[in-house]
Amino acid sequence: VPDQDGEVVEEEIALPSPGSSLGGAFSSIIGAGAIALGGAMAGSGGGPSILGIIFFGYLAKASMDMLIEVSHNHGGTYEDLGRKCYGTAGWLAVFGSKFFFTFGGMVAYIVVIKDTFSAAFSHLLYGDNPPAHSILANANVLAIFLSVTVLLPLCLLRDMTPLSKLSLVSIAAMMSVMGIVMYLYFANPDDIRLDGGTEYERWVQVRPHILESLGTFIFTFVNHHVVHLTFESLRPELRTYENWKFVSFWSITVSILVSLGLGVFVYMTFWQQADSDMFKMYPDGWTIIYVGQLLLCFQMLLTFPFPFFVCREMLIIAMNSTYETFVACCCARPAAAAPNDAVELEEPLLDQVGLEPEMEEQQEEPQEQQQLPCWLQSERQLILPLHVMLTVSLWAFLTVLAVIAPSLGAVVDLVGCATGTIMAFILPAMFSFRIKGFSFVALLSLVVGGIVGSIGTFYSVKNLINGK
Repeated sequence: VPDQDGEVVEEEIALPSPGSSLGGAFSSIIGAGAIALGGAMAGSGGGPSILGIIFFGYLAKASMDMLIEVSHNHGGTYEDLGRKCYGTAGWLAVFGSKFFFTFGGMVAYIVVIKDTFSAAFSHLLYGDNPPAHSILANANVLAIFLSVTVLLPLCLLRDMTPLSKLSLVSIAAMMSVMGIVMYLYFANPDDIRLDGGTEYERWVQVRPHILESLGTFIFTFVNHHVVHLTFESLRPELRTYENWKFVSFWSITVSILVSLGLGVFVYMTFWQQADSDMFKMYPDGWTIIYVGQLLLCFQMLLTFPFPFFVCREMLIIAMNSTYETFVACCCARPAAAAPNDAVELEEPLLDQVGLEPEMEEQQEEPQEQQQLPCWLQSERQLILPLHVMLTVSLWAFLTVLAVIAPSLGAVVDLVGCATGTIMAFILPAMFSFRIKGFSFVALLSLVVGGIVGSIGTFYSVKNLINGK
C-alpha cells in the first residue's frame, strides 16, 4: 500500500491459522444442504442415508485434497488449473460449474433467510396471531431489510479473512440448531413423534426416492467453489498441503457429525413424513422453534458471503479475459515482437537467442507493470468504485430474484446435481489424471460424479417437468 510519501510499502496482515481456516471451511460447507437431510432420509431410508452422508462427505474431502495438491504444486487457481490441463475448454468447464452452482446456492440462502426469519420474527413479536397486513410480518420486506443491513456490508469486503473471526459464531449457531432439534426429540416424545413402522422399514429398507436424494447428499458437502479462498486465507508460512489436509479433514468430519445430528433426529421424529424444511414440521406456538429459526437464519447470513466472493471474483476473471482477448485481436503483433503472448514459450526462446538472466529480468519487470489494466487494484481485485458497483449490482440481482421466487427447491436440486458433481468430483479427478497420472481416488471420484450427476440431473428435470 502507498505510504505518506507515495512510495509502495508492504503491509503485514494478520492471516488466520489452520484452526481459524478450519472454522471458515466448516461455515462454507454447512448450510441449506444439511437442513434438508431429514427429508432426504425420509425418501431414501435411514441406514442407506447415513452411509451415503458419510461416503459423500469423505469423497468430497478427498477431491478437495486432490485439487489443492495439484494446484499448490503447479500454481494458480481452479480456473488456471483447468486452462493448464485442457485449455479454454477446461477453463470454461470450471468457470461454468462454479458460477452456476454458487449463484443458485446464494439464491437458496436468501430464500431460507426469507422463510425462517419472517416466521420467527413475526411470532416472537406478535405471538400466534400476527396482523395480516403488518410490514414487520411481511416475509419479503424483512428479507430485503436483512439483505441491506447485513448481507450487503459483508459482501463489500474484499476477501474472507475478516469473516474467519466470525466462523466460531456460525459454528455455534449451527450447533445450537442441532441441539434444539435433539432437545425437541427427547423432551416432547408424545407431542411431535410419529410412527415410522418396523425397525426394518425405518433403518434397513431402501426406499424408491433414494436416487432423488443423492443430490442433497452431495450438495451438503460441496465446498470446492471456495476451496482456494480457504487455502489462501492461511498465513504464507502455513500454506502447505499437510496443513490443508488438517483443515479439510476436521472441517468435513465436523460437518458430517453436525449433518447426521440434524438429519437423523429430524428423521427419527417424523420418520417417513419428514420434510426438507424441517422447522415447518413442528407445531406452532413453541418459542424454542422460533429461536431455532432465528439461529438458522443467522447461520445463513454468515455463510452467504463465502460463495458471493467466489462469484464476484469469477466475474472479474471473465472481464479480464474478455479484455485480454479484445486487446490480442485489435493489437496483434508478430510473435517475435510480443513475448507475452505465450508465457510457456518465453524462457526457451530467450535461452536460444542467448539473453542473459539480468536482461530477461529487466524486460519482464516493466511488462508485468503494464499488464495491469487501470480498473484493477490487483490481479483479482477492482479499484474501489468498480468494486462497489459490481458488488451492489450482483447483490441486488440476487436479492430481487430470491424475493420474487416462490420456491427454488427443484431448480436448486437441478443446479446442484448438474454442476455440483462436475465441480466437486469430475473436474478434480480429470485434472489429477492429467497432472499426476492414475490414482484410485481420482477414478472413484470420476465414476461416482459421473453416475450420480447423470442420475440426479435426470430426476431433477423429471420433477421440474411434473411440477414437483
